[in-house]
Amino acid sequence: MKMPMNEPSVLDYIKSKIAPWKYPPVVIPSESSDETEVEKQHPIQDIQPTSPPEEIDQPTPLPQLETAKKEIPNSFQWPWITILALILAIFAQYSLEPSPNRDWMPGLMIFAIALGLGALAFVKGEWKLSSYRIVVFREEPQSIRPYLFIAGILIALISFATFGGNRFTLFNITLLIISLILILWSLWIPMRKRKTDISKIRTFISQPQWNFRISKWTALVSISFLSAAFFRFSKLSQVPPEMNSDHAEKILDVIRVLNGQTMIFFPTNGGREALQFYLVAALHKFFNVSLDFVALKSVTTAVGFLALPFIYLLGKELVNKRVGLISMLLAGIAYWPNVVSRAGMRLPFYILFTSMVMYFLLKGIRTGRRNYFILTGIALGISFYGYSADRILPLLVIIAVALFLLHKHSKQHGRQVIISTILLLIIASVIFLPLLRYMLEDPNSFLFRTLSRMGTMERPLPGPAWKIFLSNLGRATLMFSWDNGEIWPVSVPHRPALDIVTGALFWLGVILIIVRYIRERNWLDILLLLSIPILMLPSTLSLAFPAENPNLYRTGGALIPVFLIIGISLEGVFQSFTYQGKRLETKFAWGLIVILIALSGVLSYRLVFKEYNHQYTLSAWNSSEMAETVEDFTNTIGDIEDVWVMAYPYWVDTRLIGIIAGYPTKNFVIFPEDLNNLPEDSKAKLFLIKPEDEEAISLLLEKYPNGWMQEYNSKVAAKNFLLFFVPPTN
Repeated sequence: MKMPMNEPSVLDYIKSKIAPWKYPPVVIPSESSDETEVEKQHPIQDIQPTSPPEEIDQPTPLPQLETAKKEIPNSFQWPWITILALILAIFAQYSLEPSPNRDWMPGLMIFAIALGLGALAFVKGEWKLSSYRIVVFREEPQSIRPYLFIAGILIALISFATFGGNRFTLFNITLLIISLILILWSLWIPMRKRKTDISKIRTFISQPQWNFRISKWTALVSISFLSAAFFRFSKLSQVPPEMNSDHAEKILDVIRVLNGQTMIFFPTNGGREALQFYLVAALHKFFNVSLDFVALKSVTTAVGFLALPFIYLLGKELVNKRVGLISMLLAGIAYWPNVVSRAGMRLPFYILFTSMVMYFLLKGIRTGRRNYFILTGIALGISFYGYSADRILPLLVIIAVALFLLHKHSKQHGRQVIISTILLLIIASVIFLPLLRYMLEDPNSFLFRTLSRMGTMERPLPGPAWKIFLSNLGRATLMFSWDNGEIWPVSVPHRPALDIVTGALFWLGVILIIVRYIRERNWLDILLLLSIPILMLPSTLSLAFPAENPNLYRTGGALIPVFLIIGISLEGVFQSFTYQGKRLETKFAWGLIVILIALSGVLSYRLVFKEYNHQYTLSAWNSSEMAETVEDFTNTIGDIEDVWVMAYPYWVDTRLIGIIAGYPTKNFVIFPEDLNNLPEDSKAKLFLIKPEDEEAISLLLEKYPNGWMQEYNSKVAAKNFLLFFVPPTN
């Protein structure tokens, strides 16, 4: 059989290798195309892994990426479009920073170009987002232990009848706990024990010497958590510096708990959930911590910090551990969650429970394990006692499950997910029973904060409801890059909620996820995008008071998907440099990530510890300085019963002075008309007066002609106050 004349021989191949300058190169034909066809018919990502779900960290690589690697030349191809898109987005966000001549139009135009380039880089395969982890659904028995379940439900109903009068008691709490134990016991599926892990632990314990080895990744995660802890807990006693009226109400509620008023819901100050008050009361009782601003901030900052491990786990669960680490670290050092956690109010409970619910729910949907749905139900039920914004989380759960069921991933597992979701809602409802009883007894108090913002309970709507809502939604969407509102206790008014790095990465991540969803139709993409407006509803539904929207605390739950998108976006930049596996480019990619995170950290530090602290100090009244003068008076010449603060509109909350001075139940306020009712005795007296209060000054000089006036020079300009001292007559 004759060979075709145009086919090179073995001799031609040898000549081309020995003398390449003389003979043309000979290329050996590639592998049969039949194998490529087999790969196309049986994509790798459809093969179910044999390892347990917990051992899978990253999705199986797509076959087209493997093919692409073979075709890549030895020279590294820089992702220039990706780099240009990132630089332009950062510059666009920088142009939107507060300044005397700030204009949104140039920033919007530059952002449009950056987002267009980002989409182009993704379509061309240059900006490579890591795939979501593959579904490894485990078929589990759907049976329950019916007798335990029925007994638990019956005891829960009995406990419901005992929660009257808005009181937790040892009896009704015991009943509720027993009912929960029975229900969880009836539903929980025992995990298979891993003998290898147990044997490793036994071997380690039995060794005469323990040798610890820490991997590079463990060290990196530990450093990241320590860095976040520094940003969250550093200068906690100084930033922010002063309490306001909300804090006075909270301290008084904690005192009510310590005095035995174990309320389910606190109706004071518009109605508040109880979890923060019980935690602060426990901190005071068991650790002898003073009831002051630091106690409030310690609890709320710890609550906000506890959300970070769940952000890490959530990023790892959705994509990989790099996304989890980047998302967690950036959220840990960021200005937005930091000021919300430091404010000393219930606000960070929304962040914590959103992260918990999202992690357990998405883990349960991906693996099919009922136990994760049970944990979701527990977190969801407890969240109702944290902050009123947590009431939106059941809607998030329902929409997440609905999105899963509407996409192709649910074809074989939809029934199991539906059953598990019903069970988690039952568990959450059982935990909610005490609040349900209170809601039925006093619905106006329980729903006041919600209805007064959504409806006309407190004031009529300033316009058509749908127009206000759309306007609120638009302004809330712009808060990330333009204006986070005017609520000074928990923000730097009228600046973006994100810094120039995270703001740029967020919008680039949004456009990349939108393009990927159009191409791949993965339900997790649309869930990440939709969860942001859903979790901002507590703010955007402020129809009666649209000026309260946006704000950083009622939108706090939205920072979970926001920073996950930021993590996905930045990890995509990493992938753009490292997918070829070259060592130099990998180091460069890590260096770029470190530089961007460091820049974000520097900007966030300046925002929190300088700008936020400065504007807060200017806005809050200097109650601590007034309390200091009261302490000086009572420690020297006077008595606590002989100190008064003259009431004046929109001045200091007089209760705060007593709290800071160590008399938390003492209110020093006195009105001008009550001066004549003071006893005529020979003891020394002290009055604190606002300099503009001419009426009080005149009355005091008339009543106490032997008294003398002194101005206290505050550390803050325009915060001086007057001291009127009446010496003893003996």
